[in-house]
Amino acid sequence: MMIATILNPTPHAWWDFGYLGVAGCVFLEQIGVPIPAFPALLAAGALSVSGEMNFALCLAIAIGASVLADSIWYVIGLSRGGKVLNLMCRLSWRPDTCVSKTKSFFSRYGTRTLLFSKFVPGLNTLAPPLAGMSNVRYGEFVAYDAVGALFWATLPLAAGAYLSESFKRLQMQAHSIEAYIPWVCGFLVVGVLIWNFIQRKRYLKALKESLQASISVEELKRMQDAGESVVVVDVRDELDARANPITLPHSRWIPHDTIENHFSELPLDKTIVVFCDCPAEQTAGSVAEFLREKGAKQVRPLVGGLNGWRSKGFEMVPMNFDPAI
Repeated sequence: MMIATILNPTPHAWWDFGYLGVAGCVFLEQIGVPIPAFPALLAAGALSVSGEMNFALCLAIAIGASVLADSIWYVIGLSRGGKVLNLMCRLSWRPDTCVSKTKSFFSRYGTRTLLFSKFVPGLNTLAPPLAGMSNVRYGEFVAYDAVGALFWATLPLAAGAYLSESFKRLQMQAHSIEAYIPWVCGFLVVGVLIWNFIQRKRYLKALKESLQASISVEELKRMQDAGESVVVVDVRDELDARANPITLPHSRWIPHDTIENHFSELPLDKTIVVFCDCPAEQTAGSVAEFLREKGAKQVRPLVGGLNGWRSKGFEMVPMNFDPAI
């Protein structure tokens, strides 16, 4: 047990790195490595009670390491934008929602999202690159991010300090089960991974079914040139649309997170083509499935989305940010 080892009055083998250990754990977690910093901060708070570490210095180091890691993501978002978000999206078990929920938070709260993002799984790593992608001023980013890191790091440090005596008593009682703890933790980790794998397989199967009626950019262009009746809907979220304010001719912009409020405005008896700029048309596929459930006769996600249309050299038009939608 890491906490037991750290609280042992003999030299702390794991904690020989001291304050560097605090900085390393915080930095690695914030940069995206699956190494939780909470136990390390909890232990540091407990050690501050015995005088082996300084509470204020641990807090300052945690904030600094967090802001450093987040600044790296900020710069990546500023320079790479949607590419890094799409990469994160591909690694998620539910790709269509991994980024969209974060974007919804950021659209609603702006830079204030950084004040609570570290307490929300997924939002933690995605918020800094979104701030860069949204061209938030770096000084403003650092200010909000540092305050958010202050709240986030204070909680486990204070909890560790408060519970230091309880940890010592727990250590004395834990010897009988100490050998089983690694096995229990291992089974829990494997169980979570298997559950996420099953959920991802189910989602991808449903997505594949929703994309069976997809349409190519060439076919859509032919239909538009022939004057056929087809309704084209751009379902990109507001952040993506404003970052890349061009779209297909004769299309209407309805962000996917508002589709439930506006689907009744669409002619569900006509052919509807939906497109996005996300990996594998995931958002378009989800919207298509939703519209089918609401009674749409024929909904066809556009293969390649906005980028596929643009790569063919077909006409693009400026976005019409209709305040009514």
